[in-house]
Amino acid sequence: MSLSSEEKRARFEKALAYGGNTHSVEDVAALVKAGKAQFWDNGDGFIVTEIHNFPKMKAIHYWLVAGSLRDCLALEHDVNPWANEQGCSIATACGRKGWGRVAAPTGWREWHPNFVKTLVRSA
Repeated sequence: MSLSSEEKRARFEKALAYGGNTHSVEDVAALVKAGKAQFWDNGDGFIVTEIHNFPKMKAIHYWLVAGSLRDCLALEHDVNPWANEQGCSIATACGRKGWGRVAAPTGWREWHPNFVKTLVRSA
């Protein structure tokens, strides 16, 4: 399967919507251009990562993952060694439960559930 550029953008936007609509495609492109995020693509899959610096460790965070499952999983062979070179000792990701089952054979495991709450301003 080979996705058109329109189909790839639609999947990118779907991943952003699933992630809470915190960014637009253009916002992500700006972060990548500024070196604050990394864009990885392979065939019909892509991953956007960020490095999180914590007091005791550095983590590569798989922020957005979309497209062909096989193509996305193959990107780990590029992302993880690069993250090690940057000093990262763990990788984190958020996503649908199905991704966890599929990625488990490569060492991913469920870690912490995520919660969200809409905050309403008082008048």
